[in-house]
Amino acid sequence: MPLATATLRRTRRLAAASLLAAAALSLTACQSGGDPAPAASSSSAGDPTAADGGAQGGSPSAPGKGVSRTAAGKTVATGGGGHGGTSAGNKGVGGTWVGKLKWLTEDKLTVAPKNGMEQAFYLTDSTKALGAAALCEAPDGRVHIDGSGYGTISCSLADLRKAARLGSVDVRVTVVNGAATKVAEHYHP
Repeated sequence: MPLATATLRRTRRLAAASLLAAAALSLTACQSGGDPAPAASSSSAGDPTAADGGAQGGSPSAPGKGVSRTAAGKTVATGGGGHGGTSAGNKGVGGTWVGKLKWLTEDKLTVAPKNGMEQAFYLTDSTKALGAAALCEAPDGRVHIDGSGYGTISCSLADLRKAARLGSVDVRVTVVNGAATKVAEHYHP
């Protein structure tokens, strides 16, 4: 078989495989029953409470397994076994991202790290929003932050949506199975 024919066949196979992979990703993003399940990445975080940032996306790999980079450049090993990802019935991405909070829809926001891909996540009634000053203010008018500089004042989801529309609030978002469990504002004096 001539080299040109073999190259053409190989290119067609690669294009078909890419098309199938894209179709599979789009199908996993839509579940029946209206459950949120973004499938931008199959990685999950081994420690979703990492104070220095956390995962910034990940590489698609075997279900429930992968490696993610943290904002500080450290590698966080991720793995299956009920820690998010796509293993054993869990759908959606999991991890912790640090970046600008941005708006997508009423119940879907994104976090855009300085380096790395923007990550979408869903809001649920159980999403905990914590502010310092920009997200929401404390009744006493003071700034309340933890030792890492993240807000500790409980805010509403309406406050979170309003800040996302502004696109200028820095946050740390912890996501489990595609839905945010906690969004904390990073305070900038």
